Amino acid sequence: MNKELKKYFAFSKKDRIAVVVLILFITTFLLLPYFFKVKKNKIPVDPVLVEQVNALNQKKLVEQNNGFKRNENWQDNSNEPSTINRQPGQLFQFNPNTLDEAGWVRLGIREKTAKTILNYRNKGGKFKSAEDIRKIWGLSKEEADRIIPYAIVTHNINNTSNNSFNNATTSNSKPLLLDANTCTPYELKNIPGIGTSLPYKIVNFREKLGGFLNMAQVKETYGMGDSIFTTILPYLHVLPTQIKTININTASEFELNAHPYIDQAVAKAIVLYRTKYGGYSSVIGIKKIVFITDEMYKKIAPYLSVDTNE
Repeated sequence: MNKELKKYFAFSKKDRIAVVVLILFITTFLLLPYFFKVKKNKIPVDPVLVEQVNALNQKKLVEQNNGFKRNENWQDNSNEPSTINRQPGQLFQFNPNTLDEAGWVRLGIREKTAKTILNYRNKGGKFKSAEDIRKIWGLSKEEADRIIPYAIVTHNINNTSNNSFNNATTSNSKPLLLDANTCTPYELKNIPGIGTSLPYKIVNFREKLGGFLNMAQVKETYGMGDSIFTTILPYLHVLPTQIKTININTASEFELNAHPYIDQAVAKAIVLYRTKYGGYSSVIGIKKIVFITDEMYKKIAPYLSVDTNE
């Protein structure tokens, strides 16, 4: 029986050679792609198109990081973190030691929190400074940051944190306002909570920009956090001023790129378009450049000119 099985499954010399040849053939077939790789033809790329796409991506990234705000009403608090129970309110100057419940609600404080404040005062509690408002139970940090700059504490208790600028108020207790377009770093330093370096950064940004159009632009100053901006807001405003403009018919790429709102790709495109098609007859002519959107145009247009007398 074993002999029969052996005979049945045995391979002749020719069979063994055939098996070896078959294995070699299969192995060679599998290895061929590694020795003979197919070369892929590169698709030609338009460098101008690549530059435009990169500029658009850079613009979107900058807008996401900086969150440039176009609403000139600087009392808009839409950038602040929202909470479930938060109510819209109207900001105005108030004395936390005398404001009634309706006044707190008008500020946007929840009715339950307003009652807590009145209970605190009815039991003899007093606000010695605006910062004491943060101690109220149920008042969120966002709510406190929003209303504290408008709190005017008027009583005879000596508050050592007040400096000469805090006392420089008018007869109706309104803070002295500085024009963000003309004030000096020395004047800005007198604003409570502004620090020592931020005044110089504000003035430096104003000079590079050519002037502020609204308070939202002041907030774009490098190092300006939401809480600091909310703190200094009652002491600053923007008065109409002569904006310093850049002549797009004569300015170099370097001069255009020096402006905070004009990146290198936009500056280069403005100069290239001018070189190819001639000078601009009006500022709106830059909208012919494919990647300058309406939003970008509205942002940079006030700082551009086509003055032929320069």
